[in-house]
Amino acid sequence: MRTSRRSFVAIVSTAAAITIPLLAATVPASAGSSGTSTLPSVRLIGTQDQMTVVQTRRNGLYVSPSAYVASAGGAFELWAQRASYSEPLVVSQVVRQRDGDVKLIQPLPDITVTDLRHGLPEFLRITFTNSKGEAIRDRKYDFCPNDYRGQRVNDNGPENQTYPEMCYTNPFTVGMIWGIDRGWATQVRRYLHIHHLLPEGSYQLRVSLTKFYRDQFQVAPEDAAFTTNVDVVTKSSTTRTAKIGRSDLRRSGQSSLTEARSTVPGPDALPDIAALPAWGINVDNHRKSGRSYIRFGATVWNRGPSPLVVEGFREDNTEIMKAFQYFYRDGDLVGKARAGTMEYDHADGHEHWHFRDFANYSLLNAEKTQVVRSTKEAFCLAPTDIIDLTVAGASMRPWLEGLGTACGELDSLWIREVLQTGWGDTYAQYRPGQSFDVTDLPNGKYFVEVRANPDGRLYEVTDANNVALRKIFIRGPAGDRRVVVPPYQGIDTESGDNCSFLC
Repeated sequence: MRTSRRSFVAIVSTAAAITIPLLAATVPASAGSSGTSTLPSVRLIGTQDQMTVVQTRRNGLYVSPSAYVASAGGAFELWAQRASYSEPLVVSQVVRQRDGDVKLIQPLPDITVTDLRHGLPEFLRITFTNSKGEAIRDRKYDFCPNDYRGQRVNDNGPENQTYPEMCYTNPFTVGMIWGIDRGWATQVRRYLHIHHLLPEGSYQLRVSLTKFYRDQFQVAPEDAAFTTNVDVVTKSSTTRTAKIGRSDLRRSGQSSLTEARSTVPGPDALPDIAALPAWGINVDNHRKSGRSYIRFGATVWNRGPSPLVVEGFREDNTEIMKAFQYFYRDGDLVGKARAGTMEYDHADGHEHWHFRDFANYSLLNAEKTQVVRSTKEAFCLAPTDIIDLTVAGASMRPWLEGLGTACGELDSLWIREVLQTGWGDTYAQYRPGQSFDVTDLPNGKYFVEVRANPDGRLYEVTDANNVALRKIFIRGPAGDRRVVVPPYQGIDTESGDNCSFLC
């Protein structure tokens, strides 16, 4: 946000001169007319071809396409400028060289913009029809290419977005840049509101680029529209909001592009993923069911020297993403490799994407043989706890760095999850199934095992510190179990002085 605010001030400050000359258009003879296919363009990507939406008698129905506008053929960049406050806005398409310098400015005289805040006028058309093909809603929408929550389509573009995060402007703004980076997409955030109840049944939601822009940017028909089948149900006391159906990313080109250029660097560009002993350990006795569960907190941290960066790119027709690990040296990207998968978790309290290959938890008996396995095995990585900021490469303020964690939504195309050096990610086992069911276990000595990178799918400096054991004693009769937790190397995590919110 700090970068975008500085850019915004720089644009607005030019307004002090009231009359600002437009940059001269530089159009090589070979470029052709506006809309030429040699210029970068856009395409639509849909993430669901089937969904169920719930209408209510009070509020009617809200329906929105799970759609993205992606760049095609390079970064899609437009400039909107006025020579003075009395002059109209002029829109041009801009192509840059690899070093960022402007290579070409192509005027687009047919595009008329009157309000910079709204972006491109009537860019999208969203139509909602019944089973007979009759339109219930049919609207055109403006579109702002700038988006602070943009999604990567593949890793052929920059690691982070480079265009402004929004289209908001000052009344005296004289120049605005709209853009979608190469390899990125902007989500379509539009809703159709139908105030009255519809008959339950099947409908279709179609989103498309309007003909003017299809022609202007030479968008192929298969990239200019898609349709989602919608089942409409009416909410009742027993109705649960249905989950959105399978994805449709056949045109995304993600898998083939992202598989290329895999390189694993040396140890100086790898993380070191280490497990810490379990803590915040207690028993939850369920009086009604008679079941007893041991709950605990588990922390896995990164000793460095490089951050752990995992990105997922959505697979065709699934709620699965292929995961890739990215390697950094002194802040520069130096390699990548396949590293397991990500999956969408529909469970209440989660409802985001998890990385499946980070850690797992087991309860071992006195002989250190597994007797219970926690079903918690997928994670949204994030720096939650400072573990050691004195290690090489430690991050002082991870939330303000360019590489950050976002666990996403059901219709996400892409996820980036990061655990910076010196920081740990703590999960509390407060759900039955994620915790250990100890109802039928005999009293005695046990060990809580925290195992990081259990299947070795992540590349790291060493796996020698991937397992941590915490000794516990289970006591008490069935239905009223309790746990005794001795200090670990002199640290009593379960005492009142040391216990956190997990206890």
